[in-house]
Amino acid sequence: MKWDLKSFVGGIIIGSALFSGLAWASSSNDVALEASKIPYTYYFDGIPKSPTLDVQGILHKNTVYVPIRFVAESVGKTVMYDGKSKSIYIGKLPASKMYSKTEAVELVKKKYGQNIPANYQIEYDHDDENGQYVVHVYQQVVNNFQTGDGYTNTYGWFTVNPNTGDVKSLF
Repeated sequence: MKWDLKSFVGGIIIGSALFSGLAWASSSNDVALEASKIPYTYYFDGIPKSPTLDVQGILHKNTVYVPIRFVAESVGKTVMYDGKSKSIYIGKLPASKMYSKTEAVELVKKKYGQNIPANYQIEYDHDDENGQYVVHVYQQVVNNFQTGDGYTNTYGWFTVNPNTGDVKSLF
């Protein structure tokens, strides 16, 4: 089959029409989220307080997301953010070193990383009943690319003690 100028231009027009619709759809979601910024009034012990207009809550899927600094300072607490450990401290700092969830993942990588295949993901999953962080090491395997069907291949589950940083394998 030979391509000519008419086929080339037709392909560009059809492609432009298809992709412009995608761009419009994605930008309309941003507008809907931005439009849901509402000047809420927050009540603390029955006393109404409102943050400045540039620091409002956002309503998204029937959940109101509020600015944590405004809430904490309204109840008389200080707020500190540690970007390295991705930790937010409200009020008093912990009396002793506490490992964050991000640091727990790094501790698992440090202890077992040389044995874990490169295509595996290492993620915090949840806290167990004893307050320890549970880290999952796994890979997503897709065995049908048309439907996206597949399974999770687990390398291991690990616990990390948030007080000591001790890492243990669950199996």
